[in-house]
Amino acid sequence: MTKPKQQEFNLDADTGLPLPTGSEPSAAVIDVTPALARKWLRNNTHNRTVRDRAIDDYARDMVAGHWSLNGEALKFSREGAVLDGQHRLHAVVAADVTVPMMVVVGLDPTAQETMDTGRKRTTGDLMGLRGETNAHVLAAILRRVWAWDTGDFRFTGSYAATNRECAELLSERPDIRRSAEIAARTRNAFPHIPASMLGVSHHLFTRLDADETAWFFQRIGDGAELPVGHPILALRARVTSERLESLRLPEFRYLAYLIRTWNAVREGRSLDRLVHPPNSVMPQPK
Repeated sequence: MTKPKQQEFNLDADTGLPLPTGSEPSAAVIDVTPALARKWLRNNTHNRTVRDRAIDDYARDMVAGHWSLNGEALKFSREGAVLDGQHRLHAVVAADVTVPMMVVVGLDPTAQETMDTGRKRTTGDLMGLRGETNAHVLAAILRRVWAWDTGDFRFTGSYAATNRECAELLSERPDIRRSAEIAARTRNAFPHIPASMLGVSHHLFTRLDADETAWFFQRIGDGAELPVGHPILALRARVTSERLESLRLPEFRYLAYLIRTWNAVREGRSLDRLVHPPNSVMPQPK
């Protein structure tokens, strides 16, 4: 992260905040240290309930050096109260790092009512801005591959990958773009399995055998030339039946089906019926 050039401004001796340059709100870029964040948080007296997950997400990005000076400001009232930015300040403390941030001071306290009312930029939005094909499918796959690699096999963990962590993962594993392409194509041919689970399984299986993975996903899509008792036919029958019954299944169940089918194919086993009891341990691809 490139360190921005520090501005010349005066600090309030008591609060450590930049002094307004006039009667109107003013802004400055400040290196926010953990000590400074703690001081400002002592005047965080009227704000939303703190969300630990947001703090954890921000702190991981800060520790990894992914936190960017993007124009989003910490905002303070004329009296020095925190109006916006408490999660970022808590994250600086949790990460124990110094982060340059834009700071706006001198705001009317009522301005807080209009803050954070916009729609949050999602990972899919980020991928779209970068010109990625199948942006939202790609984003869903990246988040779940990241979760899988951290041991969250059911995608129900207490925190999820941040936008920057997803971008970093894509940089490290550009082949996930191919998994998103195959997932979208397979979903179009056979619309009974979520594209996110198709993409995650494609990525996991490709690590083991790329050629067999290509054949496996072609057959999921078309079911062609498969003998009675073939695991892929059992998979197609299972998810089609559940779709017709309008069952709402957690997405990890579909991944479990895909992995059980893949393992059966790799082991040369027949399957007349595919099952994965709700409380079963998530199988691992072999």
